[in-house]
Amino acid sequence: MPRPYYSLASIERDKSVGYLVKRCGELVMQIAERRFERTAVNLTQWQALIWLSSQASHISATQLSEDLGHDMGALTRVVDQLERRGLVRRERSRHDRRAVEIAITAAGRRQALAAKRLIVELNNALVAPYSDAEITTLIALLQRLLAHLQRAAARFAPAGEAPPPRRARPTRLARAARREPRRKSGPRVAV
Repeated sequence: MPRPYYSLASIERDKSVGYLVKRCGELVMQIAERRFERTAVNLTQWQALIWLSSQASHISATQLSEDLGHDMGALTRVVDQLERRGLVRRERSRHDRRAVEIAITAAGRRQALAAKRLIVELNNALVAPYSDAEITTLIALLQRLLAHLQRAAARFAPAGEAPPPRRARPTRLARAARREPRRKSGPRVAV
C-alpha cells in the first residue's frame, strides 16, 4: 500500500481533495441556479425532467429519488409542481396497480431539451480555460474519483442495507424545491 498522501501536519483546506471537490460543486450549482432563473423551470425541476426524458419508460418515485439523490419529500414537491404544469404525469404501474409511476409528457420533454442549452453553455464556460487534453484528463480523473467513492460508500453501508443515498441531508436544491420561487418579471416556472 502506498504511503498516505496527507498527514496531520500537511493537510490544508486549499489542497484537500474533499474540500476542493465540494467547493467546486457548490459554486457550479450556484451558477447553474442563477442561469435557470430566466427559464420556465428551475434547476431541480430540470434535473428531474432531463432524467425522466432519458428513461425508456415510466419510473417509480423511489427510483427517481435514488437516481437524482433527492429525499422523497423534496422529490414529491418537485413532481407535484411539474405535474400541475403538465410537464409530468403520475400513472398507475402496469406491473403493480398499487404503485404509481412518473412519466414525462411531450411538453416536459420539450422543456427539458430547451433548458439543456443552459447546461451545455455552463459546461463550456467551466472548461474554457483548459485545453482539450486537460479537459479529457479532468473528466477521467473525476470519473475515477466518483467510482472510487461509490465503492467506498457501498463498503461502509451497514450489513444487509443498501449504500446510503447520494445526499445524506437535503441540499440547498432540495430545500429550494420545497417552495415556489419568487416571480421576477413575467411568468416563471418553479423547480
